[in-house]
Amino acid sequence: MRAHRLRNHVRLAVVLPLIFVMSGCAAANAAWRAGPMGIAAEWTIRDHLAYGRPTQAWAAMADKDIAPRDALLRHMYRGVIGLHAGEFEEGARSMDRAWAIVDDRFTKRLSRGAASLVTSDASLPYYPLPTEHLFIPYSGALNSWALGEMDEAMVETRRLAMLLQSDAGSRPTKELEGALRYVSGVLFEAAGEREDARVAYRNAAALLGTLPGDTLAAGADSGDVVVIVEDGFVARPQPQSLAVFADGDEFLALRRGRDADRLVVANRVRDRSRDPNWRAPEVGFARYEVNWATIGPGTPSNARVAVRTDPSAFTMLSAGVSPSVEQDFTALVPDKLARGIARAAVRAAAIKAAGHQLDQAISDDSDDDDDEERSTAGRVIQGIFGLLLGGIAASSTVIDQPDLRAWQVLPDRLSIARLRLPVGEHPIYVSQDDKPVLIGTATVRDGGVAVLTYRLWPGPGARQFTATK
Repeated sequence: MRAHRLRNHVRLAVVLPLIFVMSGCAAANAAWRAGPMGIAAEWTIRDHLAYGRPTQAWAAMADKDIAPRDALLRHMYRGVIGLHAGEFEEGARSMDRAWAIVDDRFTKRLSRGAASLVTSDASLPYYPLPTEHLFIPYSGALNSWALGEMDEAMVETRRLAMLLQSDAGSRPTKELEGALRYVSGVLFEAAGEREDARVAYRNAAALLGTLPGDTLAAGADSGDVVVIVEDGFVARPQPQSLAVFADGDEFLALRRGRDADRLVVANRVRDRSRDPNWRAPEVGFARYEVNWATIGPGTPSNARVAVRTDPSAFTMLSAGVSPSVEQDFTALVPDKLARGIARAAVRAAAIKAAGHQLDQAISDDSDDDDDEERSTAGRVIQGIFGLLLGGIAASSTVIDQPDLRAWQVLPDRLSIARLRLPVGEHPIYVSQDDKPVLIGTATVRDGGVAVLTYRLWPGPGARQFTATK
């Protein structure tokens, strides 16, 4: 009888920690702060911007329940929002700080992979995708340009050119790299750095073929107007849960194979989980529950965009930002999947070990009731302790939560329009579905380049130009 009661107590001791762990997981799941699931804090910022409330978006960055918790992401957000809220100085300062943080975190990335086998990517310091990295100096340059700080704008433009020229890391899509090289050329030329501008234009032409407008220096009676149009919101990560099967060779390939092989294996393992007709063989395959992130679509404005001044139309090049971000994200699939499987294996092993300890306690056959109670109590304590450690440290969403962090206020598409005009004042319009919107007046000077920027939101909000020089 005493043994029966003891077994009931043991079972209760097992159930309660499990309830505690699982409820903790559910609470953490409900607190996901990014993406279309859970509490989408970043959507608050997006909504403020899209509905023409940039000052509210700037104020929201002071709210710890909305602003990204990671310092790097906070600065990245502030850099974009500052540009649209007119907080150019703070925006430029945030982008400069973001650059310094990325540089510091780069030196620590060697240990990141090992740590993430026992820790969620979401709990580690954020490191930007290669495309996001490019937009740090890009945004910094526009903020400094809007302030009229040419020297600081050139520092950021040179940083952008350096990243575009670097052989390290993933490359952006060909069209986005060409567009960003062209932007750097425009800023160099507008600041009087014509040799740097010539190199940037040449590299852009090698990627894109035809460039908008005339990149040869204008004569004494004319100058160029360049309008940079940012459209929509970039593609964003979304949470997904998968039950995947992998054999030993696949697991090793994911961990140690060449990049191309790992991507093939990761896609095969992922696609297998989606095939309703696939059945795991009785031996050789292990089943893993993996929480990870996939990439969702961008949010374009869906407007036909053109740039005009009376009576002429600008020539324009356009490049998607979202396809480049998707490319970056896809390149991380093998590592993310491998780490997810590894964490699932650690989780299963921890729970199995704790369960084994508790099974030993329940099945103790000692004839001495007192000895049985002492022996069983000790094993129960060890089992519960192991269960809590295994459950909390290996299966809570601190470990399992997919990393949904991203720079979600970047544009979906980047367009650059250019036109040579006579010296003087010229009203500039951005046409959205043939409906012109006056974005400002460009001052054209002898042989100069005036630069205006405009953000086309996927909503009713409008954005005036940030600068014209």
